[in-house]
Amino acid sequence: MEEQRLEEDTAAVEEQRRQEEAAAEELRQQEEAAAAQEQRRQEEAAAAQEQPQPEEKRRRSRLRRLFSAGTTLKKVTGKIKQILGTPSKADKTKKVLDQPDTVANRINAPTEGGVRMHGQATSDTGQVQATAIVAQVDTGINTVTDALGAFNDGRALLAARKDRKGTGPESHKPRKDWKGKPLGVAQNSSMVVGDISGMANAAVRNAGQLAGVPALGEVTGGASVFYSTLIAIREVPVVWSTYNKNRALKEMVEEASGEAPANEGRLQDVLDRLGQVRQRLAQAEAPREQAGGPSADEETAVAALRNQILELNHLLEAELAHIGQYARHKQHTKLGKRITSLGGNTVRAAGGGLAIAGAAGALSGPAAPAVAGVAAALLLGNALYKGARAGSNRYVAARHPDRWARPTSAQDDSGTERAESPTPASAPAPAPAERRDALKEFFKVTKSVQQGERHFMAQKLYALAAGPDVPVGSNVADDIRESARAMLIVLKAGPSQHKQTREEWEASLNNSALQTAWEKEITSQLSSA
Repeated sequence: MEEQRLEEDTAAVEEQRRQEEAAAEELRQQEEAAAAQEQRRQEEAAAAQEQPQPEEKRRRSRLRRLFSAGTTLKKVTGKIKQILGTPSKADKTKKVLDQPDTVANRINAPTEGGVRMHGQATSDTGQVQATAIVAQVDTGINTVTDALGAFNDGRALLAARKDRKGTGPESHKPRKDWKGKPLGVAQNSSMVVGDISGMANAAVRNAGQLAGVPALGEVTGGASVFYSTLIAIREVPVVWSTYNKNRALKEMVEEASGEAPANEGRLQDVLDRLGQVRQRLAQAEAPREQAGGPSADEETAVAALRNQILELNHLLEAELAHIGQYARHKQHTKLGKRITSLGGNTVRAAGGGLAIAGAAGALSGPAAPAVAGVAAALLLGNALYKGARAGSNRYVAARHPDRWARPTSAQDDSGTERAESPTPASAPAPAPAERRDALKEFFKVTKSVQQGERHFMAQKLYALAAGPDVPVGSNVADDIRESARAMLIVLKAGPSQHKQTREEWEASLNNSALQTAWEKEITSQLSSA
């Protein structure tokens, strides 16, 4: 009985403990639920307090849009810097855009004008609509290209403003840019005006008003008259200067000896041989001053050495005459291109005037498209020649790298020969490219030839004109050196172009540290651009 009562008491205690624990757990859950409810209430109250008013919502929305636009603008600016960050990148971009721009200007535009005129005459609205689509695309290409041209000219003008007061071979281009680039900026800016008005007029025709807006047509025609006339005016003094330069070169070439055999080797080899023979002559003439006089054998040896020097000098004279002939050829080419440009832009200015009359309703018929077609044909011929010539130079440089290999030793700024740039005589020339790879080079319009025929001739002319303190020109005879310097003056690379006196100019030619600058300057002056 005692044991039974003990078990009952124990069970009662255990039951009481479980009830207490259940009550405590229920109380804890009630407290947690109350705390969670209070937290939700507080959060809802805080959210209600922080909830912006409608005006605040709009303000924040505007800030978010502004931030997004700033991020997008930053990305666009980065892309533009990648494309136009340096003058070389901008020039390459312009060369790429020049290809579709030429097609749009010289082929599509005159064709579109004629087709549109025919469509209007025959009331073929579909034809007129199609030409409006083509015109809108073409003028868009023109706008981007001409705007980039204005940008490049403006940047070149700012650079020229800083460097135009210098002297020496590197100062000539900044002064030319300072004089010419303002007209270039005006020319390209007027082109942009004409492109935008033409694009707007094409958009109007695309929208259904097939006759366009006469005022926009007049703006386009007026812009064409302005920039075409400006280009023609710029061409006149260039044509006259080129003609005079060619005439002076003709006199120099005719005076040069044409009987000496042409040098088929490197000019540097001739100069080195000339220096060696002169040293031997000096050594052979030394005993002649001793008592007793020279022997017959010594006289014969001295005479033979003098004959060798005379023959080598004849080779240098022939080299100079050959350079003069090349310079004349470049002037002939330049004269032809400039006269064609002068004629094409004169005709285009007339076509712009006819376009104004047509937009105003004072003229009808195919006169304006016909004149525009003639102008486009002339200017297209120039563009095709320039493109084909540049492509040919790239092809030759890849296919025949030894044809215009450097003819003289290059020098660094200290005047010593470059060990890291061996001459063609001491190192093998680059391997010729396969025909397929050379053809690929032909179409790389952004690539410039680093060593072509013009560089080859400029390096020769500098070697003949450089002073005796320059290693590459130390063995040139004084009379040949003076003739070469006279050719530099004719080529507009003389003292007046570099803001120097005759003595300062000759001293700069005699400075071996300026060899690279002088070769670059002479290369520029031999250009037919």
